[in-house]
Amino acid sequence: MEALDWDDFIINEEKKPFAAVIGVFDGVHRGHQALIERVVSREEKPTVITFRQNPKWALARQDGRDIVSLEEKLDIFEKMGITRVILIDFSENFSKIEGRVFIETLLDRGLSFLAVGENFRCGRRRDMGAEDIRRVAAERGVEIDIVQTVLLDDKLISSSMIREAIARGDFALASAALGREFMD
Repeated sequence: MEALDWDDFIINEEKKPFAAVIGVFDGVHRGHQALIERVVSREEKPTVITFRQNPKWALARQDGRDIVSLEEKLDIFEKMGITRVILIDFSENFSKIEGRVFIETLLDRGLSFLAVGENFRCGRRRDMGAEDIRRVAAERGVEIDIVQTVLLDDKLISSSMIREAIARGDFALASAALGREFMD
């Protein structure tokens, strides 16, 4: 699997069609897996755009604990069929990029399909939601798949829910939400 820094992707990467998912992917839980499966099933190069460090921890300038390490995350992506990961070093400057500019940058580099969750937001102050992205992409004829939230026993699967389960010692719930055994 190929791993590129965001800056290298923007400057050096040839414009070729690719299918992508975007997110922190803390834990790569079942909701994330549903998105990744959409991308891997496409003919275009299956790509994950993620962060080297969780933005929550980067801007707070504090160490936080993600559910899985970056290395574990990359291993999961590769096992799921992802062939390229673009790693963003989240910074104060990156946080100022408007959502439309971020999405248009991806479109300019060859984004031909994007899968996002229905509650996905990106950009400065999270100014761009899934439907906004669909409108911007539609202007260029690019398909956006907005994937419904994945539930477990009528509860939204999220990284926060998994972290809370781990904090309570409910490793069975964490494992069920992750779709694999949780290893502390």
